Amino acid sequence: MPVTFTSNGYDTTTTNPYTETAWADAFPSIGLARYGVRSPLDWKVTAVSGQDRTVSIAAGRGYGHGVTDKTVANETIQLDTISSGSRWDLIAVRRDWTPTAGVSQFVKVNGGATQVIPGGRQIGPGNIDDQPIALVQVTAGQTQPTGIIDLRTWSGDGGGLVANHDLVRSYLNTTGTRVLISGIDWHRRVGANDTPEWVKSTTSRVVNGSLADLNTVAGVTAVTTNSNGDVSIPVPALLASVTAVVLTDAAAQVGGPVLLKWTSGTTGTTVITCRAFGTNGSPLPNYNLTISWAIFGPS
Repeated sequence: MPVTFTSNGYDTTTTNPYTETAWADAFPSIGLARYGVRSPLDWKVTAVSGQDRTVSIAAGRGYGHGVTDKTVANETIQLDTISSGSRWDLIAVRRDWTPTAGVSQFVKVNGGATQVIPGGRQIGPGNIDDQPIALVQVTAGQTQPTGIIDLRTWSGDGGGLVANHDLVRSYLNTTGTRVLISGIDWHRRVGANDTPEWVKSTTSRVVNGSLADLNTVAGVTAVTTNSNGDVSIPVPALLASVTAVVLTDAAAQVGGPVLLKWTSGTTGTTVITCRAFGTNGSPLPNYNLTISWAIFGPS
């Protein structure tokens, strides 16, 4: 059964007036970002144990294009079957302005074999528009989803925008956007020939007694751990030395949280190595991961 949405921001009706209380609730959010949710727990997508290709969307609050929504119960969605290979499907909040008073609901949008927002996503504020909240991978022969990518965003006082995964930049890509992802501060600016481009901010730090700009190289890599639980990730050799490494289990693996520990990386490195640990503290051999990585160091 679909959950009931309590929404404000569509056409006002007698049964759902836009009260001063609703405005006070909406104001801190709707002017800061195109989309968002209120807390790390709101509308979080997780796999449902024991149910075939099924995910649960937690209760919570979110907003998109001036509409605020609230749900007070979990909703489950079963994804379509797949005969071979794997498919990444989108879980979204669909807002439809066309009926009187509007309608918000959770939907699934079938995707393809790669980790991208599906072309079937609706984009049309004031008409029908989909707010991405997760990509979920279904794999032939597997009853449980084999990967979940968190696409939610958060905003707060001061206008900061925060996300968990780099794919967020594919749907929040208007010029002027600034978003913090896995410790990297991204800016969407106007580049050469008036072409919009993403750039990463740099910071300064004392390196060998001198003030140096710390640059960043980053990416997302799908890997499988070896028999010891280790993975080696190829990276661009763009830094004179490695100052810090940030590793994140980007796919939010179904088996539970995964701790990634950087174990090696050298000057001018083209490979960094990390070990994956499960919730019980033991290494995870032969384990599929999608890792977001970021390496900081002077050029």
